[in-house]
Amino acid sequence: MERQKYLSNLRQFEGLSLCEIAERSGHDFRTVKKYADKEDWNEGYKARKERVSLLEPLKAVIDEWIREDLKRSRKNRRTGTKIYNDLAKHAEHSKLLAVGKQTVINYVSRRKKELCKKTYDTAMFGLHAMCEAQVDFGDILVMKDNGAEEEWHELVVSFPWSNAGFIQVCRFETKECLVEALQRVFAFIGGVPLRILFDNMSSAVVHIEEHGKRTLTEMFMRFTMHHRFKAEFCNPDSPQEKGNVENKVGYLRRNYLLPPPVIEDLDAFNKNLLAECMADLQREHYVKKELISDLFLREQEALIPLPREPFRVFTLEKAKTDKYSFIRYDNKPYSTSPEYCEQRPEDTGGAASSRRFCAFFAQKS
Repeated sequence: MERQKYLSNLRQFEGLSLCEIAERSGHDFRTVKKYADKEDWNEGYKARKERVSLLEPLKAVIDEWIREDLKRSRKNRRTGTKIYNDLAKHAEHSKLLAVGKQTVINYVSRRKKELCKKTYDTAMFGLHAMCEAQVDFGDILVMKDNGAEEEWHELVVSFPWSNAGFIQVCRFETKECLVEALQRVFAFIGGVPLRILFDNMSSAVVHIEEHGKRTLTEMFMRFTMHHRFKAEFCNPDSPQEKGNVENKVGYLRRNYLLPPPVIEDLDAFNKNLLAECMADLQREHYVKKELISDLFLREQEALIPLPREPFRVFTLEKAKTDKYSFIRYDNKPYSTSPEYCEQRPEDTGGAASSRRFCAFFAQKS
């Protein structure tokens, strides 16, 4: 720009001819003519010409394969080379494959990052994307055999995109109850949501650190890694951030848990609740004017597959028997064999005895 300004000034303020400017500046005559008498000095913009990629006919196929792989663990996902080889072997796709292997590898690498970011890093839960769930506990009343009412809890899993909701009854709001109820819901619907929004329930969050980072209970952390979903948490005292499940807690309580039920077999009762929740999906969505069951069916197809091994829900704690050979757990006494009086598992004479001690207590529990 400095040289262009110099040529323009020689013409404008010194009145030199084009030949004189070329002689003084040492530039070619055509260069001088271009800039000396130039009138439009607006910054030029030339739209980049878009070229159609030779990979364009196969991009939809590759994207679909990548989306399928994102449901699997990382070690079970196809690499760019594998996708290229599969395209080359396929009878129809091979006819459209007009690029080299490196072009496919580069595209797969870029699309994996884009699709992962879109799937897991979007922070606006109000958009209600597919395969995202919300979870919350609620209080319910259960009728005992003697006619007295006892306070239990309901765990509700809702899917805001389709407005589907599922409920499980729990005795307590412990981490064991949370994990066990979630696992039953996952098994019933045949998959795991990509992301789940929780409040800061003590069964999942130990405490909130600086800058909003959460310290999670070990069992809940293991559960999220075992099922490969991303756990998100509301801001403190902000129940409106998971408004769908807040409404669903009341809706399911009013429709299935009032008047207070008598529960003789909790497992059978919870199985029946899941079946009733599925039957409840045969109604129209309040906005989309489609059956909730049809919407939820589309969500089910995109869920993360269930893990091959079920998550084992248990808690290991060290304990010591008293002089009566009793162990107290959760403020309840459990008897063991008299030979284990005032002992810990590691004091029972070797690993085999320790295992018998633990097995004996587990059976009593």
